[in-house]
Amino acid sequence: MSGYELHQKLRTKTVRQVKKKQYDEAISTLYQGAIDLLDQKEQGSACDLALYMIDVYGFKSQQVDSESRDRITEILGKAQPDFWRKKVIDAALKWSAKASDAPAGDPLLRLYIAKMLAKESAYHLAEPHFISACIPAPTTYTIESAPKAFAQMMLDWLVEHSKAATEVEGETRDTNAIERIEAGRFALRGVMPFLTGYIELTTTRQKSLLLPVQPNPRPYVPPGSSGSAAKSDLQLYLTANADLNFAQMALALCIEGDRIKSTGSGSRAAPDWLKSAWTALVRQYEREAAALQQEEGVRETIPHLSAIYFDIQPPRAQSNMLSDMMASLFGGGGPAAGGASAARATQPAATSIKQAPPPSKPAQTAAPASTSAPSAQADDLVDDEMD
Repeated sequence: MSGYELHQKLRTKTVRQVKKKQYDEAISTLYQGAIDLLDQKEQGSACDLALYMIDVYGFKSQQVDSESRDRITEILGKAQPDFWRKKVIDAALKWSAKASDAPAGDPLLRLYIAKMLAKESAYHLAEPHFISACIPAPTTYTIESAPKAFAQMMLDWLVEHSKAATEVEGETRDTNAIERIEAGRFALRGVMPFLTGYIELTTTRQKSLLLPVQPNPRPYVPPGSSGSAAKSDLQLYLTANADLNFAQMALALCIEGDRIKSTGSGSRAAPDWLKSAWTALVRQYEREAAALQQEEGVRETIPHLSAIYFDIQPPRAQSNMLSDMMASLFGGGGPAAGGASAARATQPAATSIKQAPPPSKPAQTAAPASTSAPSAQADDLVDDEMD
């Protein structure tokens, strides 16, 4: 029987089963039919049956469980990376968001899709799925392996990006040099979910990124605190990359801001010392790193973080000019902005993740001074940026 004939036969059969509300039988028929058609390389027909199977999940009010998820992942694992597979992915995530308490879709399904795309080197497509997989659902489970897998994918992306950059006409730096310079840009793409794992992997691969100071890494101490009792579980890696240093300190201060604002009854306002610490960090970053000027996603994110964690409100109509943005950032307080943010792991995820564009090729310029700080400058960098 040809693929077309099998498709039509199974479609007709399952329509009758659905009319009789024989949902389990219809799901079984559609699932096995999709697998058989994929084995026959009939991608379009197979994915059409998979889409109908997901529709029947909805008719049945099927909740996300290992069996319902595994049917989808087996079909995706056999499918080729084309628009038909994307239709199945989109439909599956839409169903799983309704059939679970995870607004961004079932985290395990998200993680499977993310790993599948990363294996195909489709890193930009994998990124929002990894982010969603790292966001805990309100009452279900958190996937402990997701941030580690996310970090590994970002390192793989950095390596491939750096190799491609060496092939640009006129580029004279080798892959290792570009990796050291570009490492921070990838950290800034998704600081909250995966930063610690990414820093560990990157500094293991590029040992010269670590500054020659001891101890390194060292426990984070909140501003204004002293003594070992104030140290947190967060470890700060003192590096010669301004982007990596900013990303770590931004994460630490956001965690501190979230802790303060969620302590006690109601939402507490960010204290002045925390606002000052954040303001000083962003000002220093503006001086030392090019990413704030080059990366639109970084420019857009800083005002949002300022409002959510530090009660520093941007103007209602933001200008694209860096000077206007910075003036608004440092200009005043007010209540925290409403709405969910993918950067704040304590809030439920949105159904979709706003994503930065893929990283551009690095400019063929000398590395900033902070990316190659000599040993004599290490203590100054630590005092200024990492205390």
